[in-house]
Amino acid sequence: MKLFPSINKPVQPVLLLLVAIAISSVCLVCGQIDDARAAAAGPLSSGNASQHFEPTGAIAYVRNGSEIRLIDSTGGNDRKIWSHPNAKQPFGIFDLAWRPDGGELAFSSGHENMFSIYHADLYCIRPDGSGYRKITNAPDHKRLGSFKKGTVTITLRNTQPIYLQAESSVGVFTVYIAGAEEPQGVVLPPGTTRTLVFKNVADYGDHPQPVVAISGHIRWMMPAVDVVAGKTIKAPDFNIQGDGYTYLGAFNPRWKSDGSRISFRDGYCLVKSVPAHSNPGYYTTSLFDEKEASLPACIWDWGPSAALSDKVLYSDAESEEGGGFHLGNEGGKHGQATLLTRYTTLKTQPNDVHWLPDGSGFLYSYFTNYFDVYHDETKKIGSNIFRYDLKTKKTTQVTNLSDGFANRFAVSPDGQWIVYEKGRLPADEDVNNLWSFRTLIDIDLWMIKIDGTGERLLVKNAESPSWSR
Repeated sequence: MKLFPSINKPVQPVLLLLVAIAISSVCLVCGQIDDARAAAAGPLSSGNASQHFEPTGAIAYVRNGSEIRLIDSTGGNDRKIWSHPNAKQPFGIFDLAWRPDGGELAFSSGHENMFSIYHADLYCIRPDGSGYRKITNAPDHKRLGSFKKGTVTITLRNTQPIYLQAESSVGVFTVYIAGAEEPQGVVLPPGTTRTLVFKNVADYGDHPQPVVAISGHIRWMMPAVDVVAGKTIKAPDFNIQGDGYTYLGAFNPRWKSDGSRISFRDGYCLVKSVPAHSNPGYYTTSLFDEKEASLPACIWDWGPSAALSDKVLYSDAESEEGGGFHLGNEGGKHGQATLLTRYTTLKTQPNDVHWLPDGSGFLYSYFTNYFDVYHDETKKIGSNIFRYDLKTKKTTQVTNLSDGFANRFAVSPDGQWIVYEKGRLPADEDVNNLWSFRTLIDIDLWMIKIDGTGERLLVKNAESPSWSR
């Protein structure tokens, strides 16, 4: 059974605004640091990424949330290329994406979640499993020893009123500051205060290093303190209150066509991007105009070619007219002028979307009969893959599943084949409650031609496909 971070959960406006302000503050300060200053703070985490690898043509996928595997499109040569002892649900491997030239594979994983402000971070490996490096919240934990160190004290207050029930009411947290050697556990019931001392915290340079309090998949974050090597610094007080931020992390990586940046979404479908070779202490920037930073575009894809490299295809389920796909510019504004097509009259997100390699259109997966099931609980819900042609503005259905899910998928480099997840909901799943975390079982990878013919099973017990060129 696989638990996916929600792509359909409605955003809590007040909480989202507060978190967006906090995260944007970090991004604004840290994003302005030049490479020379960041490099002076410590070694780069990218390692030797210039080594050349020929494209494999292989399909990468995840098994059991704990290992990354490659398989040929014919179904042969199935092999494991990466795993980690701590990559286990709910902190396992979530999503994969090949760099456009096939030289690296980006993936989202929570195996270092206790040493990061994120529930899951982005990492890269080469096709042979070598060259492991951390992308978001770099460097990885093993590289902290090469930085100069300072000490940080921070006072935590659980300001949740005792008479209210929220995630923070539990009062048991794990606390971590970016660059610390170890997290610390603290029992902090509502109305109490504790001061923690973090020794040997890596100094990433002249900018704040965030602090996070963790309770399961809920996190509270603040851009806390500028660590100074050889000194003890007092961080601002950290007030923990309310329900926190669900799945604060980096999911669903998507590469820019030249391989220079990687975009991702967090638990509330806010889309951000980060350099493919980020320096320690560099955080993220919004993929959209800063005024649109709170736009919950759960599903998106960067343009597949140099001519479309600054174009972003993305979903929007906030309109009263229903969910639609938009085509805008990176950093651009969102509105009626960017709308391409509506895929539903309901305010729901699709499952996945990918450009066709030639830029002539795109494929997406969505619930075929969501509206019928929403009004008739006796019916079974299904999800299928559709094709939208930019020239004709027509949508055609590719798969034909009436009781099952075509969920995440990938397109072959020549645009002629699709590899996709096919799974089903548990028998006791509430089909009218797809706002909650979606759980699929019995997930396998299937192949189908783009014209809907030639369907066949590729590999069983497999998820999150990505097809190398």
